[in-house]
Amino acid sequence: MSVDEAVRRAASVIERTTSRTFPVRPIARVLGPRIELTSGDPDRYFFTASVDKVFIATLVAQLMDSGRVTPESPLGALLPARDIRSLPAAAGVVNARHVTIDHLLSHTSGLPDVMLPPRGHDTTCSIANLSARPRHTWTLDELLEQAGHLPPSARPGERFLYSDTGYFLLIRIIEESSGTDFVSRLRTRILEPAGMADTAAWVGADASEVDRPSRRLDPFWLSDPRTPLHRDFAGNLTGSNGLGWASTAHDLIRFQEALHEGRLCDSARLSYLGAPRNRFRRGIHYGSGMATLRFGEFFPLLRGHPHPAGGLGYTASHMFYYPAQRTHVVLNYHAHRRMNASFQMHIRLAGLIRRYG
Repeated sequence: MSVDEAVRRAASVIERTTSRTFPVRPIARVLGPRIELTSGDPDRYFFTASVDKVFIATLVAQLMDSGRVTPESPLGALLPARDIRSLPAAAGVVNARHVTIDHLLSHTSGLPDVMLPPRGHDTTCSIANLSARPRHTWTLDELLEQAGHLPPSARPGERFLYSDTGYFLLIRIIEESSGTDFVSRLRTRILEPAGMADTAAWVGADASEVDRPSRRLDPFWLSDPRTPLHRDFAGNLTGSNGLGWASTAHDLIRFQEALHEGRLCDSARLSYLGAPRNRFRRGIHYGSGMATLRFGEFFPLLRGHPHPAGGLGYTASHMFYYPAQRTHVVLNYHAHRRMNASFQMHIRLAGLIRRYG
C-alpha cells in the first residue's frame, strides 16, 4: 500500500468517528517529511486541556536557561508566603523548604490535585464540578485555595501523583521570577516567537475580545455527556488561570517545531523536560513537563513503534513529536470519554509513521 493510500484510509476512519453522544468530528493533523494528514478543520479552536503543561514547563526551562531558577530551587525562595501557606503537607514536611521546582514539574511534590481530588474528597473546582458553573471564571488564587481542603498525597519525591496544583504553582513561579504576568510571558516568549497568531488572539483576551474567536471553538465534554461546554466556558480558556486555553492544530505544530528546533529553550533543557521518569499508567510515562508514549506496553505487537514525546489533555487532546521521523501528531477528540478512541487512532498513526516516516 502506498503512503498516500494509507493516509487516505486513516483520515477516512477519523471522519467516521462521530456519534450521537459526541456529535463533533475529531481533529487530526500529522506533518512530517513524508507524511501529511488532515482531518477536520485544523484552524478550528479546541480546548487543549493539560497539553498546556508543556508550554508551562517550557517557560520554566527558559527561566533555568537564564539562571533565575534551578530544578532544586525550593518554593520558599520563589514565592511569597501567601501562595504556600494553605498548601497541605505531610508530617515533618515544610513545603517552603522541601518542595522544589523539579518536584512540581515531575508530579512528585506530594501536593494533591484540586482538579481530580483524592477519593473521598471534593473541591468546588474539580472536573466533576466545573461543568455545573460554566460561566464562573476561576482565578489562580481560587484554584490554589482549594488545595487547603485536601490531605497531602505523599512526601516530596516519594511518589508520582499527577497534580494540576503543582502546575498552578509553576505559573506563579513564572510570574514572580520574570516580574510579569503569565499571559504576557506566554505571549512574548512562546506564542510570538513560534508564530502562533491564532492562539495569541485568544490567550489573554478579555470578555469582549474572546467573544469573536469563541465562535470558532468546538464544544467539548469534561464529564457528563449531556453537558457540552462551549462559549459559556470561554472565559476560563484565556490562559490566565492554568486550566488550559484554546488553540488550533496548526498552531500546536508551530509550537512543537519551534521547541524541537531549539528556538524556545536549550536542547539540554528540552531533554530534561522529556526524559521519562515515572509511569502514569501502562504506555504513558512522564518526565518533567512532557509525556512519552510507549505503544508496546499497550500491546506486545506494537513494540517496534516509535516513542513520541509531548502533551496529553483530559479531553483526549494529543500533541506529540516523533524525533527520529521529524513528524508531528496533533489529535483532539473533544471528550474524556473518547480517550480510548483517540489512542486507538494514535496507535494507527504511529504505525503509519513507523512504516512510511
